[in-house]
Amino acid sequence: MKVTVDMDLCQGHSVCMDECPEVFEVVDDDQGYAKVKILVGEPDESLREKVELAVKYCPNRCIKIEE
Repeated sequence: MKVTVDMDLCQGHSVCMDECPEVFEVVDDDQGYAKVKILVGEPDESLREKVELAVKYCPNRCIKIEE
């Protein structure tokens, strides 16, 4: 599985980080806006359920899983 984020849609709500801190971290970008940072672009299958919850609960629906 590969995790991608549409950075134009991300508003840094931190829901993804709450659901799966092993894969997502929210940091300030160069302009001082909170944005998600993918720590592991191709996480292990053992994290699939947590990544799927991050996708499901993202308020802006900007996280995708590619197979």
